[in-house]
Amino acid sequence: MNAQHRHNGWWDKLGITASLLCLVHCLALPVLIPLLPMLALMGHTEVHGLFLIPIISLTGLGILPGFLRHRSRPMLAAAAVGVSLCSAAVGAEALFGLHALDTPLTIAGGLSLISAHLINLRLSRAQACACPTN
Repeated sequence: MNAQHRHNGWWDKLGITASLLCLVHCLALPVLIPLLPMLALMGHTEVHGLFLIPIISLTGLGILPGFLRHRSRPMLAAAAVGVSLCSAAVGAEALFGLHALDTPLTIAGGLSLISAHLINLRLSRAQACACPTN
């Protein structure tokens, strides 16, 4: 396996981790609400905006090189939907104060991104195994 394949897998794994952290944040927040006065370092909207930066970056770094190799449009679509849903969650909350949409959009976006990264890993590994070794 060459360095490019290892590099792509690393970015996908980081993307999965970032998406999982976002999901944990959204799912754990209702449990942590009583603790918010002690944890009030940053507002909820700002946290989501900060999560969005690495999620978009890791999606680009992991998904795009894989797509250029295996050309899986469904995988690319899942990644685009995931980024769009996570972005819509941040936008709905920050621009319109629609907090009720925040959690469902973020969870759906995170699951879509995790799926895209897992598909990308599988396709990239399958292609790497199919390559002749010299």
